[in-house]
Amino acid sequence: MSQDTLAKRQFGHRARLALSPAGVRAADDQAHAARTMWNLLHAWWRMMPKEMRTLANADAAIRQAREDIDFLAVLPAQAAQAVLKTYFRAWKNCWEGRADAPNFKGRLRTVMSVDIPQGRDLNITRVHRRWGMVNIPKVGRVRFRWTKALPVGKHTTTK
Repeated sequence: MSQDTLAKRQFGHRARLALSPAGVRAADDQAHAARTMWNLLHAWWRMMPKEMRTLANADAAIRQAREDIDFLAVLPAQAAQAVLKTYFRAWKNCWEGRADAPNFKGRLRTVMSVDIPQGRDLNITRVHRRWGMVNIPKVGRVRFRWTKALPVGKHTTTK
């Protein structure tokens, strides 16, 4: 296969954040809510009959859970949708023989993270050669360590 026929894949971007104590608390709360959302979605999936396991029903269950359970409301709606998308992708990988079935995520053995799929709303600004600023939903404006170029489609402004 030639280089011309290969499509450029777009990957996410990880960055080390310089959070204030309040920002650390908000980010931790979001990460715990994302892990809990995965576990609730997994429990919902296991108890539902096979014909009821649809993306629309799972989305409705997530929306209802965010209304009923207070601590899930700290997770932005887009991040909750990203958890749903990742969970369904995990089952597809299982069915296609590429991975094992998804499991519950334990508190101590899980890497704490939150997906921010709406990259266009981040308002990334390069402050210095090695530092940038980003607007994280429900956390606020945060400095981050600039270690490599941003993925395709992420635009920055320079101060």
